[in-house]
Order: sequence, then C-alpha cells, then structure tokens
Amino acid sequence: MEVSDYVRAAFGLERVAVWLAAGVAVAVVVLAVSASGAGIVDPPTASFDGSYDADTHTVTITHVGGDTVSAAQLSLVVTDEAGTNAATVNWSENSSARLAPGGALSLDDPTVDADGDGDYFDADRTVGFPLTAGVTVEVRWTGRPLGAAGAQTVTLDTYEIDPN
Repeated sequence: MEVSDYVRAAFGLERVAVWLAAGVAVAVVVLAVSASGAGIVDPPTASFDGSYDADTHTVTITHVGGDTVSAAQLSLVVTDEAGTNAATVNWSENSSARLAPGGALSLDDPTVDADGDGDYFDADRTVGFPLTAGVTVEVRWTGRPLGAAGAQTVTLDTYEIDPN
C-alpha cells in the first residue's frame, strides 16, 4: 500500500464528512441553548428601592426599573446593624414567576403584630430578628452568566433602614 492510500484512509471523504456533521450538531445545540436562555443568561440590569414602616417594622423592596427578572433567581439578604444576624429570603420558589418593575416584596420581624390578630408574621416573608435602623437588605441575583463556568451571585441593589 502506498502513502497516498494511508492518507486517504486516515483523512478520507467519509471521515471528514462525519467530523463536519458532528461539528455542525454541536454548534446547533449550543445556539439552541443560548437562544432559549436555558440557564445561560447575563445578570439583569434592574434597580430596586426600599421603604420602611417603623410602626410595623416592615421593609418593602420594590423593583423600580430595568429588566424583568426571574423571581426565582432573586433573594434578599438581610443583615442586622451589628452584622451578627443575617437571613436569606427567596423572592419566589416559583421558577416561572417573572418580576417586572412595580413588583414588590415585604419583610417583617417577629416582634410586632402589625394587624393585632395574634400572628406576628404579617408581611410576605419574615426574618428572625428586629428590623430596625441600620439593618441592610441586599437584593441578589444568582444565575449562570453567558460564558461562566458556573453560577454566580451578583448584588443588584442595597437598601439600609435609615435611623431617621
């Protein structure tokens, strides 16, 4: 057998066609996943604002502008003034829930029964310590940005309860 026969066997038309087809299949899958957004997204550009009701010890965080966000990818990290107590509250457990500007979530602490019904959990979610001046609430997004090796967490906004 001559050298040209070995080259033809190693790099023959059939092998090139198989490798080309495999490459096209991989490209199609990558493009389909990217287009569908199946877990591969950039961090959203969204802003949030907070308000505090001192009578009820309730903090309300509102999406005030920017991208609509998957609510399941958002969490609120609440830390007391001393930094000794922290609680992480998921915005939503519903993976299909979307949060558009205007959407809000309220948090309360277990020390005030705001509506007098004997149940101290009056807001959407609660934390296990008082919500008073100096407490910070970070709005965090967790997801897998395009090209990232794994999930990342990004702080989108921070609200601090004002002592006044």
